[in-house]
Amino acid sequence: MRNFPYNNISAEDDSNDIVIRYEESTSNNKAKYFDVDELEIIIDYYLQKGRSTESSNAIDLGLRLHPGSTPIQVRRAKLYASLGKLEEALKIIEKTNKIESSEPDNLFLQGNILAKLSRLEEAEIIFDKMLELESGNKDQTCLDIAYVFLNAMHFDTSMKYLLDGYKINPKNIDLLFELAFNYKQKDDHDKAIDVYNKIINIDPYSAEAWFNIGQLYFLNEDYDHAIEAFDFATTIDDKDMMAWLQKGHAYFQNESYAKAIEAYEYYMGLTSYKDAPLTYIGECYEKLEMFDSAINSYKQVLAIDDTNIDAYTGIGICLLETEMFAESIVYIQKAIDMKPGTSELWVYLAEAYVNLEMTDKAISAYEEALKLDKEQPDTLVAIGNLYFDNSDYKQSLEYFLKALVIDKDTDGLSFFLAVNYYKLEDFSYAIFYLEDALLKDSNAYNLFLEICPEAIDLI
Repeated sequence: MRNFPYNNISAEDDSNDIVIRYEESTSNNKAKYFDVDELEIIIDYYLQKGRSTESSNAIDLGLRLHPGSTPIQVRRAKLYASLGKLEEALKIIEKTNKIESSEPDNLFLQGNILAKLSRLEEAEIIFDKMLELESGNKDQTCLDIAYVFLNAMHFDTSMKYLLDGYKINPKNIDLLFELAFNYKQKDDHDKAIDVYNKIINIDPYSAEAWFNIGQLYFLNEDYDHAIEAFDFATTIDDKDMMAWLQKGHAYFQNESYAKAIEAYEYYMGLTSYKDAPLTYIGECYEKLEMFDSAINSYKQVLAIDDTNIDAYTGIGICLLETEMFAESIVYIQKAIDMKPGTSELWVYLAEAYVNLEMTDKAISAYEEALKLDKEQPDTLVAIGNLYFDNSDYKQSLEYFLKALVIDKDTDGLSFFLAVNYYKLEDFSYAIFYLEDALLKDSNAYNLFLEICPEAIDLI
């Protein structure tokens, strides 16, 4: 952000002697004279520290001693702005800027206040006037102005000033970072990547630039390039936790699960919060069908946090995959108890009951899932199949048709409809859906005859 004069005071500055002398005079109630320059230093010190009461007292003293002082009035405006008294601040700064119309810092304050009041067009006019008066470092001034509009989330206007600054100094790295950020906010990821590459051309060892490029490639689902960028980031700074984490995510999305585990383990070594990386590692082992290792990771998570729903769910799924259905129910039910509004958990529970041939409980669980999310054609088909297996063909047809309304291309649906209609002796529909099923699976005819061998004369 733009540096006002008070931002230049440090604790070691000799000018703090003036502040000490001022505080001694106020604590002893001994009136002392301070000239305008001294009062500016005192007020700026308190403004920098965020000590609004002391700032106000020093301003009051300054205006009593120097009632016509424009610099002290400006500081009153700064104080009001910091306290959110924007209208009061604006009145003061507009008045002072009529007196000192060529002071860039004061114009910047006026423009900033106008922007905070959402009077953005007026702010632009003031900022443009300020740029005309600026004699040097115009690229930095453009960046300072852009910050104002970035904070106001007015990205088109911030872009204007960033591009102006870039034309003046294409090697201003701070400006380039904000330009890339601005492009990202406008969802123009390709241009953002181009800007980060400009930064890297200037500073090849900018881990931040490499990381941000990786993030953008990740958002674009270009995981190969994301991994490459994160590799550079972690090579430059092997302690960059977020780069290791995001590298793990990129490998995961790229289905390189073993490499994802390596990245997550490295990340785990850098963070004191072990439960998240252990959960990610468990998910990788699931994908690799190394279910014992996955369960081990999830149990380590539960040893840290016994309320971790993802860990209970992960163990439940692994037990389902290893056909330990009764055991899986314990973990899935635990997850449901903690978060009953998750449709997916009820589906897992239903699948466990299906495999235990507990049809009523399976249907009940599927129905709970549908209450939470009606748009589940696969779940409707699963219920239909349970009724079909019980020879309740009217009921099964009802669920198959509900699935058809949601998504006619649901896997296996045409085949199930063909068989169901045949069982209901509605042969014309049976043939219609069998023909549709054959378009998607050439083996549908043979499967149909396995279930309905007597239909061979019909078809």
